[in-house]
Amino acid sequence: MSDDALFAWDCETYSEKDTRRAIPYACTLINLEKLRKMLNRINNLFPDLKSSDPIPEEFYDKLMNVVEIFVGTDCIDQMLISHNGSGFDNWIMLKNAKKLTHCPLKTPRGILSFPLSNPYTDEDLQKKWKRQKEIKGNYLQHINFTSSYQHESSSLTAWGNSSNLPANLRKIADVDIAKYTQDNWEELRHEWEPYAKRDTLCLGACLIKYNQVTKEVVNQNMSNNLTAPSLSLKGWYYLYHYDKEMVEEEWYETTEWLLNIPKKKI
Repeated sequence: MSDDALFAWDCETYSEKDTRRAIPYACTLINLEKLRKMLNRINNLFPDLKSSDPIPEEFYDKLMNVVEIFVGTDCIDQMLISHNGSGFDNWIMLKNAKKLTHCPLKTPRGILSFPLSNPYTDEDLQKKWKRQKEIKGNYLQHINFTSSYQHESSSLTAWGNSSNLPANLRKIADVDIAKYTQDNWEELRHEWEPYAKRDTLCLGACLIKYNQVTKEVVNQNMSNNLTAPSLSLKGWYYLYHYDKEMVEEEWYETTEWLLNIPKKKI
């Protein structure tokens, strides 16, 4: 899978009054390849920028605008995303996914097994995947998530600092996220949204540096440890390579034609 299919994501939650369950009210998302290109451009424009210096405000605002945000108690439905992130946020995602037919097996290292039906798959892609010429009914794509490799165990604050990110790309540490509740998160969006987006920028920048280093050292990066279901936004296989689709489709058509050739008795 191409690196441009990788996304960094995060979610914000409040604690439900009666049950104390963590309820998500916002999800943030950024495409790593888009972020990498913007960071490279900034480095080229400001070659003397030290790691401790902040990114110029004009470009910082552009980076913040690249972060997508999904808001509301249905934000999980808006953004069905991969399993390769922090264990807590993953658990929130999985527990809030609709049509959860099996309880995911959760360990300290991540999700080991999680069967799920994807209701967001595009109908044309469903048809191709099912090898159907006509769609008969509502086909759902059934995926089984497998174990996720834990790439980094430190906090995001520590990871951002050790990665020598620019000062205004590191996690904001002095925010009291516990103050945002079921009753006030909507009216206080102007406070938590910059914090949420900044978290995702920090995570994305850390992942880009991690991928660059591991690629140089062992010729592999995070994308080599992800399965296809982990790489998508609102529909697995949405970014499936077009040329590979065509090759597989042609292979299928040829195979089907050969299998249907009338067999002559010798």
